[in-house]
Order: sequence, then structure tokens, then C-alpha cells
Amino acid sequence: MKRLILLAAAAILACGTTSAQESQVAKGETVITDAEGKAADGKMQKYRRSSLYSVLIAHSTFNYGDVIKETFVSIPTPDKFNSHDVAAKIFESSSEKMIKNPKKKEELNQADIEAFMQEHDVARRMVAKWFNRDAETGFFDTSYVQECGISSASWADKAEAASTILGVDQLKTEIGQELVGKTFLLVNDIVFVDKGEQSAKAAAGLKIFGALASAVTGSSAFEDLGNMAGDAVNEIDGFTVKIVSYLFRLDWNEHIMNTFYNDHWIDAESHTYMSADEIAQKRAAFDATDIFKLTYIGQTETQAGNLASKSFAQKSKEEQMLKVCTRAIDKSIVELQREYDEFKVNVPIMSISEDGKTCQIPVGLKEGVNEKSVYKAVMPVQDPETGEYTYKTIATLKPVKGQIWDNRFGAAEDAAAIAAGEAKGSEEDEAGNADLTATTFEITSGANNIMEGTLVREETIKRD
Repeated sequence: MKRLILLAAAAILACGTTSAQESQVAKGETVITDAEGKAADGKMQKYRRSSLYSVLIAHSTFNYGDVIKETFVSIPTPDKFNSHDVAAKIFESSSEKMIKNPKKKEELNQADIEAFMQEHDVARRMVAKWFNRDAETGFFDTSYVQECGISSASWADKAEAASTILGVDQLKTEIGQELVGKTFLLVNDIVFVDKGEQSAKAAAGLKIFGALASAVTGSSAFEDLGNMAGDAVNEIDGFTVKIVSYLFRLDWNEHIMNTFYNDHWIDAESHTYMSADEIAQKRAAFDATDIFKLTYIGQTETQAGNLASKSFAQKSKEEQMLKVCTRAIDKSIVELQREYDEFKVNVPIMSISEDGKTCQIPVGLKEGVNEKSVYKAVMPVQDPETGEYTYKTIATLKPVKGQIWDNRFGAAEDAAAIAAGEAKGSEEDEAGNADLTATTFEITSGANNIMEGTLVREETIKRD
């Protein structure tokens, strides 16, 4: 096992030593230069992402509750995260009706979430997925860690060469800080809000009025006119969904790591230095332990609606709900990242202009980018004593007006509807461009410190 762990350690660390710039060492700290960006061959690496398991609290008895359930499973994991789904995607709320008391609903949600995590053993299954645990044998391996943390095709050769100088502690630090320690559970409570309820009543009234007028006058023209007016009112009706999202992080610290490696780890090579009883004991210890837990980070509440247009109204409720729910979850993630620094994602710079004044980054309206956004280019810095990582700011960037990418779900359709005069766009619609593939940022400071592949993250957002 020790040799396997040493190989994995070297492999993971090798991801940061094949960059276009060499690692720099300063007094009291180790700066990992471009550790997740551009490789020596000039190609963009698959940078390390946080991992996300997204779940729905379902309300089957609520209006469109079943439609929300059916469409939720089709919503893809946001592309700035690795999918870390380990169990059911949906669980039913214990509430059978809409609760007007926010405190009562909050208590029910918290109890339901805790019951779900316990029933499905979510924390332990998250750890098991990270180390690719075999359900039959209980053996672990590092293939999934390699998939998420390593993109170099020659990692095995580098691991072999470095195995004599790298130890278990380095593996623990790298995995703990950069991979397993950034695994999150996002629980979403989504309910349908009928913006068009009053319009529907008005539509029904128009139809009734038309029928009465026709009965009095003996002419069907009034009834036909009333039906047409009622249908027109319904056609422009939109809807929105309200979402409350709860964020949890998988606990992964030195004590948990030591327990895992010492008491639980077995692999395909374990039989060469362990007895069958020892292997069985470690397997049973992992199955029985309660050391793996999820910590509550925080929550946010927001909503998202559709762009009311004739073409959108012709879509099925499932298609409409997919768009609206996807946008709602994206907005929730943005709000959580604004509030909780540990949930922020790092994204690599795609390209830099020849004059070095601007760069392109694959983020946009979906990630909450606006003209007032501030992004910082950062460098991972490791404390040699604690092994903990922080991010050192090396440059500052801001979006260029008129060059913000509209990468929201269904943005191209919205743009077409607005262009055709079928719908009126919001300020957000006007701020973004769905034809772009990235947002252009002005490099306001530190231009000489960055290159393609340098990581950036949102620093602050000035709210209106």
C-alpha cells in the first residue's frame, strides 16, 4: 500500500511541475506556479474543480411538483464542478402542503436533509467514491483521484521516478486540500410560483364575459372575441420558481485522513502484507465508522423565471421547467459563492491579447459576471509547516462592457426571441452576448504576472 500511495502522491504533485513556468520557492512559503493551468506542450490542462453532489427536496403534492421532479434529474452538473453524485438525486419533503411559517418550513427541511444524509450514508459514500471503493471486495484505489487531479499522460513514469522522495504526508496534504476537502453537497428546495395566476383569472373572466355577451345579443362574435382575448392573456403568462439551497462540505482533516489510511485502507495488493483477517477487519471498520461527516456551510434563497415569449410558451412544461430550474440552481450557486469563500471556483485564463491588456475567461452571466464584477488572478500558496493552501493575488481584472458572455441555459433561444420581437429583454439579457464563447476582461493590474492557464476567481461583487 505504501508504494501505491507514494506513486499517487508523486503523480498528483507532478500535475503542478509540468507547467510552462517552474515552481517558485520563497521564504516561509512554497508558491505552486500555474499548478492547474497550462502544460509544457502548450495545451490547456483539465484544471482541478471542486466536486458537487446536487439533490432535490421534492414536493409532489405542490403545483407542478411532479414536473420539477422529472426535470431535475436532467439538469447537468454545473461545468465548473466535477459531478460527485453518490446516491439518490431526489427525496420527498415531509411537508404535504405549502407552509406559510418560514421557521416551521426551515425546521422541516433541516430534519429532512439530516434524515436523507443518514439514510443514504452520504459522507461515507463520498469518501468511497473518491478512492474508487469496490463494493464487493472493499478495496480502494487512486484511479478517480487521478482522473480528477491529473491530466498528464505520463503520470506513472513521473510517479515511479519520484517515489523515493515523496511520502504519505504529501499525498494527504494534496488530496486533503485540493480534492477531497472541496467536496460539497447542495440540497435544493424548488417550488413553482405562478406569476400568471392573476392573468389566468383575468383570462377566465374575459371568456365568461364573452359567453354572457353572446347569450344576451344572440351573436357568437362576443364569445369568439372573449376566447381569443383569454388565450392571448394566457399566452404571455410566465412563471417563476423559488429555490432555497443548502450547502454542506465533506469534512476532511488530518485526524480523519490518518484514521482512513491507518484503519480503513485496503487495496488489491494488501494480501501481500496482510492476513485475510486483517483485511476483513479494515473493511468492516470502514463500513461501521461514523467519522465521516458533512458540515453545514450556509444557505441562500433566490428565484428564476422564464422569458415570456410565444416560442417558449409552445414548449412543454418539462422543457420550460428544465430551463427555469437550471437557471435557479445556477443563481443559487452564485449567491453561495458570494457569501462563502471556500465555495468559490478557480477558472483558468483561456487566452491573453497580443498587447497584454485583456484576456478571455470562460465565465459569464451564469456565474454572475456583470460590469461591476472584480476578478483576481491567484497563485496557490502552500504553507510548508501546516501544508494548508491559500491563494495569493497576482493580478486584478474586470469585465469589458459589451463583451460579457451570456452562457445561461437557453440563452441563445432568448436572444433569438428578443431579436424577433417576441419578448422584451431584461437588463441582464442586454448585458450579455450569447454568441461569445468567453468573457473578455481588462487586466487592470499585474499583467506581467499572468499567462494562459493562470487561475482566476471572483473577488467581490458590487451589488446594485
